[in-house]
Amino acid sequence: MNKKILFPLILVIVAGLAFLVFKLGVFSFQAKAAVQIDSTPKARVFIDSVEQGVTPFESGKIEAGKHEIKLVPVSETDGASSWEATLDLVPGIFTVVNRTLGKSAANSSGIIISMEEITSRKSASIQVISIPDQAVVKINNESKGFAPVMLEGINPGSYNLTVSLPGYEERQIPLNAVLGYKIKVQVQLAQTIEGIVEEATPSAEVEGAVDEKVEEEEEVVEKEESTVSIEKPYVKIKETPTGWLKVRSEPSSAKGDETVLAKANTGDIFPYLDETTSGWHKIEYEEGEEGWVSGVYSELIE
Repeated sequence: MNKKILFPLILVIVAGLAFLVFKLGVFSFQAKAAVQIDSTPKARVFIDSVEQGVTPFESGKIEAGKHEIKLVPVSETDGASSWEATLDLVPGIFTVVNRTLGKSAANSSGIIISMEEITSRKSASIQVISIPDQAVVKINNESKGFAPVMLEGINPGSYNLTVSLPGYEERQIPLNAVLGYKIKVQVQLAQTIEGIVEEATPSAEVEGAVDEKVEEEEEVVEKEESTVSIEKPYVKIKETPTGWLKVRSEPSSAKGDETVLAKANTGDIFPYLDETTSGWHKIEYEEGEEGWVSGVYSELIE
Protein backbone atom coordinates (compact mmCIF):
# COMPACT_ATOMS: atom_id res chain seq x y z
CA MET A 1 0.00 0.00 0.00
CA ASN A 2 1.38 3.36 -1.00
CA LYS A 3 1.94 5.86 1.72
CA LYS A 4 1.75 9.62 1.19
CA ILE A 5 4.66 11.41 2.79
CA LEU A 6 5.73 15.03 3.01
CA PHE A 7 8.94 16.08 1.34
CA PRO A 8 10.58 19.40 0.48
CA LEU A 9 10.33 20.67 -3.07
CA ILE A 10 13.26 22.94 -3.77
CA LEU A 11 13.35 26.03 -5.92
CA VAL A 12 16.90 26.76 -7.05
CA ILE A 13 17.83 30.22 -8.29
CA VAL A 14 21.33 30.52 -9.67
CA ALA A 15 22.78 33.99 -10.04
CA GLY A 16 26.40 33.80 -9.02
CA LEU A 17 25.29 32.18 -5.76
CA ALA A 18 22.76 29.43 -5.21
CA PHE A 19 19.65 30.17 -3.16
CA LEU A 20 17.57 27.23 -2.02
CA VAL A 21 14.00 27.61 -0.80
CA PHE A 22 11.99 24.78 0.72
CA LYS A 23 8.29 24.29 0.05
CA LEU A 24 6.00 21.40 0.98
CA GLY A 25 4.61 18.77 -1.31
CA VAL A 26 3.63 15.09 -1.36
CA PHE A 27 4.52 12.06 -3.42
CA SER A 28 3.95 8.33 -3.29
CA PHE A 29 6.50 6.60 -1.09
CA GLN A 30 7.89 3.25 -2.24
CA ALA A 31 11.33 3.32 -0.60
CA LYS A 32 12.31 5.94 -3.17
CA ALA A 33 14.37 9.08 -2.69
CA ALA A 34 14.58 12.22 -4.77
CA VAL A 35 17.48 14.42 -5.77
CA GLN A 36 17.92 17.73 -7.55
CA ILE A 37 21.37 18.63 -8.85
CA ASP A 38 22.49 21.91 -10.41
CA SER A 39 25.88 23.35 -11.22
CA THR A 40 27.79 26.25 -12.66
CA PRO A 41 29.04 25.60 -15.30
CA LYS A 42 26.75 22.94 -16.76
CA ALA A 43 27.92 19.41 -15.98
CA ARG A 44 27.18 15.80 -16.85
CA VAL A 45 25.59 13.91 -13.94
CA PHE A 46 26.75 10.40 -12.99
CA ILE A 47 25.04 8.34 -10.31
CA ASP A 48 26.93 5.17 -9.35
CA SER A 49 29.07 5.60 -12.50
CA VAL A 50 26.01 5.68 -14.79
CA GLU A 51 25.42 8.90 -16.72
CA GLN A 52 21.94 10.28 -16.00
CA GLY A 53 21.89 13.56 -17.93
CA VAL A 54 23.16 17.10 -17.48
CA THR A 55 22.51 19.79 -14.91
CA PRO A 56 19.98 20.95 -13.96
CA PHE A 57 18.97 17.36 -13.18
CA GLU A 58 16.07 16.07 -11.11
CA SER A 59 14.75 12.60 -10.29
CA GLY A 60 12.27 11.23 -7.80
CA LYS A 61 12.84 7.57 -8.63
CA ILE A 62 16.16 6.82 -6.96
CA GLU A 63 16.52 3.92 -4.54
CA ALA A 64 17.13 5.15 -1.00
CA GLY A 65 20.61 4.58 0.35
CA LYS A 66 24.19 5.56 -0.44
CA HIS A 67 25.02 6.65 -3.97
CA GLU A 68 28.16 7.96 -5.63
CA ILE A 69 27.39 11.31 -7.30
CA LYS A 70 29.82 12.77 -9.82
CA LEU A 71 29.68 15.97 -11.86
CA VAL A 72 31.88 16.37 -14.94
CA PRO A 73 31.88 19.76 -16.72
CA VAL A 74 30.28 19.55 -20.17
CA SER A 75 32.76 22.00 -21.68
CA GLU A 76 36.50 21.57 -21.25
CA THR A 77 37.09 25.21 -22.24
CA ASP A 78 35.77 26.40 -18.86
CA GLY A 79 38.73 24.80 -17.10
CA ALA A 80 36.40 23.67 -14.31
CA SER A 81 37.21 20.62 -12.20
CA SER A 82 34.98 17.62 -11.64
CA TRP A 83 33.33 16.90 -8.28
CA GLU A 84 32.18 13.71 -6.63
CA ALA A 85 30.80 12.64 -3.27
CA THR A 86 28.84 9.89 -1.57
CA LEU A 87 25.30 10.92 -0.65
CA ASP A 88 23.00 8.99 1.68
CA LEU A 89 19.59 9.58 0.10
CA VAL A 90 16.67 9.23 2.51
CA PRO A 91 13.31 7.67 1.53
CA GLY A 92 10.66 10.28 0.88
CA ILE A 93 13.11 13.18 1.11
CA PHE A 94 14.27 15.50 -1.66
CA THR A 95 18.03 16.15 -1.42
CA VAL A 96 19.46 19.19 -3.21
CA VAL A 97 22.99 19.53 -4.54
CA ASN A 98 24.26 22.79 -5.98
CA ARG A 99 27.88 23.20 -7.04
CA THR A 100 30.06 25.94 -8.42
CA LEU A 101 32.85 24.06 -10.16
CA GLY A 102 36.09 26.02 -9.96
CA LYS A 103 39.46 25.20 -11.47
CA SER A 104 40.41 23.34 -8.28
CA ALA A 105 38.80 22.12 -5.07
CA ALA A 106 40.13 25.23 -3.30
CA ASN A 107 38.09 27.66 -5.38
CA SER A 108 35.04 25.43 -5.80
CA SER A 109 32.00 25.74 -3.58
CA GLY A 110 28.72 24.00 -3.02
CA ILE A 111 25.68 23.29 -0.92
CA ILE A 112 23.99 20.00 -0.04
CA ILE A 113 20.61 20.21 1.69
CA SER A 114 18.20 17.55 2.85
CA MET A 115 15.67 17.06 5.63
CA GLU A 116 14.80 14.40 8.15
CA GLU A 117 11.99 13.93 10.64
CA ILE A 118 12.61 14.70 14.32
CA THR A 119 10.76 13.50 17.42
CA SER A 120 9.33 16.91 18.28
CA ARG A 121 6.28 17.90 16.23
CA LYS A 122 6.15 21.35 17.85
CA SER A 123 9.40 22.79 16.53
CA ALA A 124 12.02 22.52 13.80
CA SER A 125 15.81 22.41 13.77
CA ILE A 126 18.67 23.38 11.48
CA GLN A 127 22.02 21.58 11.32
CA VAL A 128 24.92 23.36 9.61
CA ILE A 129 28.23 21.78 8.63
CA SER A 130 30.93 23.80 6.89
CA ILE A 131 34.01 22.94 4.87
CA PRO A 132 36.40 24.13 6.23
CA ASP A 133 35.28 23.70 9.85
CA GLN A 134 34.61 26.62 12.18
CA ALA A 135 32.84 28.92 9.73
CA VAL A 136 30.64 31.57 11.36
CA VAL A 137 26.93 30.71 11.20
CA LYS A 138 24.29 33.43 11.29
CA ILE A 139 20.51 33.16 11.16
CA ASN A 140 18.74 36.35 10.10
CA ASN A 141 22.07 38.15 10.69
CA GLU A 142 22.28 36.90 14.30
CA SER A 143 25.39 34.89 15.16
CA LYS A 144 24.71 31.28 16.18
CA GLY A 145 28.28 30.11 16.70
CA PHE A 146 30.73 28.14 14.59
CA ALA A 147 30.02 25.21 12.31
CA PRO A 148 29.33 22.41 12.88
CA VAL A 149 26.33 23.62 14.85
CA MET A 150 22.84 22.30 15.66
CA LEU A 151 20.08 24.86 16.12
CA GLU A 152 17.08 23.34 17.88
CA GLY A 153 13.71 24.69 18.95
CA ILE A 154 13.34 26.71 15.74
CA ASN A 155 9.93 28.18 14.99
CA PRO A 156 8.46 27.40 11.56
CA GLY A 157 8.94 30.06 8.92
CA SER A 158 11.49 31.67 6.62
CA TYR A 159 15.10 32.23 7.63
CA ASN A 160 18.23 33.55 5.97
CA LEU A 161 21.29 31.41 6.71
CA THR A 162 24.73 33.01 6.30
CA VAL A 163 27.97 30.99 6.43
CA SER A 164 31.27 32.88 6.34
CA LEU A 165 34.96 32.49 7.10
CA PRO A 166 37.85 34.93 6.58
CA GLY A 167 39.58 34.21 3.28
CA TYR A 168 36.54 32.44 1.83
CA GLU A 169 33.48 33.54 -0.12
CA GLU A 170 30.38 34.04 2.01
CA ARG A 171 27.28 31.98 1.22
CA GLN A 172 23.70 33.04 1.95
CA ILE A 173 20.89 30.50 1.83
CA PRO A 174 17.17 31.24 2.39
CA LEU A 175 15.46 28.36 4.22
CA ASN A 176 11.92 27.56 5.30
CA ALA A 177 11.78 25.66 8.60
CA VAL A 178 9.00 23.08 8.88
CA LEU A 179 7.53 21.69 12.10
CA GLY A 180 8.78 18.18 12.85
CA TYR A 181 11.75 18.36 10.49
CA LYS A 182 15.47 19.04 10.69
CA ILE A 183 17.05 20.86 7.77
CA LYS A 184 20.56 19.53 7.17
CA VAL A 185 22.85 21.99 5.39
CA GLN A 186 26.41 21.23 4.32
CA VAL A 187 28.26 24.21 2.85
CA GLN A 188 31.66 24.17 1.17
CA LEU A 189 33.20 27.63 0.91
CA ALA A 190 35.51 28.69 -1.90
CA GLN A 191 38.79 30.41 -1.15
CA THR A 192 38.99 34.01 -2.32
CA ILE A 193 41.79 35.14 -4.64
CA GLU A 194 43.57 38.20 -3.34
CA GLY A 195 46.02 39.82 -5.76
CA ILE A 196 48.07 38.28 -8.54
CA VAL A 197 51.43 36.62 -7.95
CA GLU A 198 54.02 38.30 -10.18
CA GLU A 199 56.25 36.11 -12.32
CA ALA A 200 59.63 35.94 -10.63
CA THR A 201 63.04 35.91 -12.25
CA PRO A 202 64.79 32.54 -11.81
CA SER A 203 67.18 32.60 -8.87
CA ALA A 204 69.02 30.23 -6.60
CA GLU A 205 66.14 30.52 -4.13
CA VAL A 206 63.54 29.68 -6.77
CA GLU A 207 65.63 26.82 -8.12
CA GLY A 208 65.97 25.46 -4.60
CA ALA A 209 62.22 25.64 -4.19
CA VAL A 210 61.76 23.76 -7.47
CA ASP A 211 64.22 21.08 -6.31
CA GLU A 212 62.24 20.72 -3.08
CA LYS A 213 59.03 20.37 -5.06
CA VAL A 214 60.60 17.66 -7.25
CA GLU A 215 61.75 15.82 -4.12
CA GLU A 216 58.24 16.07 -2.67
CA GLU A 217 56.75 14.70 -5.89
CA GLU A 218 59.24 11.81 -5.82
CA GLU A 219 58.24 11.08 -2.23
CA VAL A 220 54.57 11.04 -3.27
CA VAL A 221 55.34 8.64 -6.13
CA GLU A 222 57.27 6.38 -3.77
CA LYS A 223 54.40 6.46 -1.30
CA GLU A 224 51.88 5.63 -4.02
CA GLU A 225 54.06 2.74 -5.18
CA SER A 226 54.35 1.48 -1.62
CA THR A 227 50.59 1.57 -1.10
CA VAL A 228 49.60 0.04 -4.41
CA SER A 229 49.66 -3.38 -2.73
CA ILE A 230 46.67 -2.43 -0.53
CA GLU A 231 43.79 -4.66 -1.50
CA LYS A 232 40.36 -3.29 -2.29
CA PRO A 233 38.33 -1.88 -0.73
CA TYR A 234 40.45 1.11 0.26
CA VAL A 235 39.95 4.84 0.77
CA LYS A 236 41.90 7.42 -1.24
CA ILE A 237 42.24 11.03 -0.06
CA LYS A 238 41.12 13.50 -2.74
CA GLU A 239 42.33 17.05 -3.34
CA THR A 240 41.45 19.42 -0.49
CA PRO A 241 41.79 23.19 -0.04
CA THR A 242 44.58 22.62 2.50
CA GLY A 243 46.36 19.72 0.79
CA TRP A 244 45.55 17.36 3.68
CA LEU A 245 42.56 15.91 5.52
CA LYS A 246 41.95 15.39 9.23
CA VAL A 247 41.56 11.84 10.50
CA ARG A 248 39.12 11.89 13.41
CA SER A 249 38.26 9.54 16.25
CA GLU A 250 34.56 9.67 15.38
CA PRO A 251 32.46 10.23 12.23
CA SER A 252 31.82 13.90 13.00
CA SER A 253 33.64 17.20 13.31
CA ALA A 254 31.21 18.50 15.93
CA LYS A 255 33.76 18.34 18.78
CA GLY A 256 36.43 20.22 16.83
CA ASP A 257 40.13 19.45 16.95
CA GLU A 258 39.89 17.35 20.11
CA THR A 259 38.87 14.43 17.87
CA VAL A 260 41.75 14.83 15.39
CA LEU A 261 44.06 11.80 15.40
CA ALA A 262 46.26 12.51 12.39
CA LYS A 263 46.47 14.27 9.05
CA ALA A 264 46.24 12.44 5.71
CA ASN A 265 47.77 13.99 2.60
CA THR A 266 46.11 14.25 -0.80
CA GLY A 267 46.64 10.98 -2.68
CA ASP A 268 47.20 8.87 0.44
CA ILE A 269 45.53 5.44 0.42
CA PHE A 270 44.28 3.60 3.51
CA PRO A 271 42.59 0.23 4.17
CA TYR A 272 38.80 0.61 4.43
CA LEU A 273 37.28 -0.94 7.55
CA ASP A 274 33.90 -1.74 6.00
CA GLU A 275 31.95 1.04 7.68
CA THR A 276 30.56 4.32 6.34
CA THR A 277 28.40 6.52 8.55
CA SER A 278 26.81 9.86 7.63
CA GLY A 279 29.26 10.35 4.80
CA TRP A 280 32.37 9.37 6.84
CA HIS A 281 34.61 6.41 5.98
CA LYS A 282 36.33 4.32 8.65
CA ILE A 283 39.99 3.61 7.84
CA GLU A 284 43.16 2.14 9.32
CA TYR A 285 45.40 5.22 9.18
CA GLU A 286 48.32 3.43 10.87
CA GLU A 287 48.88 -0.23 11.61
CA GLY A 288 46.31 -1.16 14.25
CA GLU A 289 44.99 2.44 14.49
CA GLU A 290 41.45 3.27 13.36
CA GLY A 291 39.92 6.61 12.45
CA TRP A 292 37.36 8.40 10.28
CA VAL A 293 37.73 10.64 7.22
CA SER A 294 35.07 12.78 5.57
CA GLY A 295 33.56 11.31 2.42
CA VAL A 296 33.51 14.78 0.88
CA TYR A 297 37.28 14.69 0.43
CA SER A 298 37.88 10.94 0.24
CA GLU A 299 36.92 8.26 -2.23
CA LEU A 300 35.98 4.67 -1.46
CA ILE A 301 37.53 2.32 -4.05
CA GLU A 302 35.77 -1.05 -4.09
